[in-house]
Amino acid sequence: MKKKYFLFTTLALLASVSTAIAQTDNTFSGIGSGVNNTGDFNTGFGKDALLNNTSNSNNAFGVRALSVASAGFNSAFGNESMRYNTFGTLNSAFGTRSLMYNVTGASNIAIGHRSMEANTTGSNNTAVGYAALLTANGNNNIALGVNTPRHLRTGNYNIFIGSQTGQHLINGNYNVFLGTVSLNPAASTAKLAGNNTNNTMIFADGAGNQRIFINQNGHTGIGLGNNVIPANRLDVNGGVVIGRNYVPNAATTNATTILAPSNGLLVEGKVGIGNKVPNNKLEITHGVPGNSGLRFTNLTSQFNPTASQTSTKFLTVNANGDVVLQRMAGLTNTNLMSSNANLMTTNVNNITASAPIVNSISNTINTNNQLITTVNGVASAPVNLPQPNQIQTLNQVGNTITLSNGGGSFTLPTFVDTNTDQQSLALAGNVLSISNGNSVTLPGQAPQTISQSGNTITLSDGGGSVTIPTMVDTDQQTLTLNGQVLSISNGNSVVLPTHGPQTITQNGAIVTLSNGGGSITLQSTTVTAGNNVTVLGNGSSGTPYVVSAIDTSLYADNGAINPATTISGNRIVDMNNSNIWFNTANSNTNGKMYLGSTSVYPNTTGNYRLFVEGGIMTEKVKVALRSSANWADYVFADDYKLMPLKEVEQFVTTNKHLPGVDSAETLAKNGLDVAEMQSKQMEKIEELTLYIIDQDKKLEAQSKAIEKNNKEIEELKAQLQAIIAKTK
Repeated sequence: MKKKYFLFTTLALLASVSTAIAQTDNTFSGIGSGVNNTGDFNTGFGKDALLNNTSNSNNAFGVRALSVASAGFNSAFGNESMRYNTFGTLNSAFGTRSLMYNVTGASNIAIGHRSMEANTTGSNNTAVGYAALLTANGNNNIALGVNTPRHLRTGNYNIFIGSQTGQHLINGNYNVFLGTVSLNPAASTAKLAGNNTNNTMIFADGAGNQRIFINQNGHTGIGLGNNVIPANRLDVNGGVVIGRNYVPNAATTNATTILAPSNGLLVEGKVGIGNKVPNNKLEITHGVPGNSGLRFTNLTSQFNPTASQTSTKFLTVNANGDVVLQRMAGLTNTNLMSSNANLMTTNVNNITASAPIVNSISNTINTNNQLITTVNGVASAPVNLPQPNQIQTLNQVGNTITLSNGGGSFTLPTFVDTNTDQQSLALAGNVLSISNGNSVTLPGQAPQTISQSGNTITLSDGGGSVTIPTMVDTDQQTLTLNGQVLSISNGNSVVLPTHGPQTITQNGAIVTLSNGGGSITLQSTTVTAGNNVTVLGNGSSGTPYVVSAIDTSLYADNGAINPATTISGNRIVDMNNSNIWFNTANSNTNGKMYLGSTSVYPNTTGNYRLFVEGGIMTEKVKVALRSSANWADYVFADDYKLMPLKEVEQFVTTNKHLPGVDSAETLAKNGLDVAEMQSKQMEKIEELTLYIIDQDKKLEAQSKAIEKNNKEIEELKAQLQAIIAKTK
């Protein structure tokens, strides 16, 4: 019986070692769990848990947990937790679908159903609570609470604490939200916090009332309302109290409690402005000597108090700079001066005197031409002023000259013509004389000059000026033709002679133009005997002979190549050290070259310029690449994501062609781009090379593991033989 027990144990041990296939310390339980696993120190419980795992130290508990892991040191607890994680490491997910779509994110902690479900690349995040960081994809975020933050898509270095806090925040960095914080989803002004917020701290209660708001500039608002951004270093809505003794100790506020004034400030101790250790309730230290730093805006030296505001006291400062109330030095009640309205009263040693005070004097003239003088507001009796002088005018009617405004008139005498027309003037020097009359001496006159400014012509020495009218330019005349009448605007018209169409005629070698147009004689052509002249063409004969041909070149017509112009059936074009350029700059829709049997251009392969029906045969083909990006060397880049062979198999089974390569149906419809297809084939070759390298590494590792297992089996066989030998 003992021999059978040891033999069964040994065989079971050998079977366990042989099924490990070079893996070490792995534990799997469930359909598909650990299938295709090549890593060590992994634990998988649940259907397809750690399916296709290729790394080490992963723990997966739940259906499809960590089912495509290619990186290690992850822990996933819950159905589909970290299901699509491929390259992310050091992640911990606890809850159904937690970190479900994570691909490359690392060092994340997700606790709660669907916590960090949408994260794909974010790292160093901590999410605790149902659907915490549900839709976010960022780095270094901390979220504690149910559905927190509710709508965040991208953001880094944020801290969210509270149930559904950070509602409507879509993008944000470096924020701290405490409590139930809800942002304005469509802020219409810059004074409100919207769904794109950075460097903001908001503290709210459980009902969503924001109590403290600190914006990205360090401005702090207390009690301003929800999403109101403070404009100053400290904005407070309500009264502020500074001091411990003024804080109510009772549970409720009573009549004896000292409260701060509404929207005001209550300070229990001392206040220093410009100093650190005030010695009074309020001490102001100005930076400039002789300046107090205290200003009364509405009480300046320009203010005059009323007569009733009389006092023997005034404000001043003492030796410490404290403002104190002082009495006027040497003032007695028997030396007083007072004023009432415009009356000044003095009392010196009980002797009273009074005198009027002249504060203001003004003069006005009313509508009755009266002068009124007002002294200290008391108007004088009106004084009549003489009527002002008026400007009088002269006018003449016949021989009567009249002065306006009652100035009178006089009549000029009528002069009798005594036939003085035959008088003559004579000038001798400056003396001007009239016959039968006297003479006058003319003043010396300097020659006058004339000048022009614009349209104004001025004569010097008070000679006056005249303005030349602006001339209208009539150069823009037009011609009109009505029948044979030719007219010009603003002018006359002429009748054109009648001209009939001229005709050309030929008589022998003489060509004549009608209506006196003259004639020319054509030169005659002489053909010498023995010299043959051949004229080819398809024109008709005439007198003299005329040959008319049709241009059938490729440029003018759809013509055929004349066999007479070919050599051995070939049309030869000597390039003569030049190139042929078919310019398609003005042929956006056409400009194509086609060799084939039909006139219908194929368009299924795109707007290619050259199409050859039946194929092309050549000795060499070289396809140009626009840049290195058009080749597949990117496959060997460190960040290239190689599709697992399992997914390749699934894709091929479903689509019947390789991933990234068009199907036969698509190629038949759109054609085959040689350069693109060559690049795709090289991509698959390079991917196949990576697969081979990876498989080679695995085979080498398996070979070493098998060698190790064989050695252990030989040792076990030796131990088994020793055990059997002892039992005999």
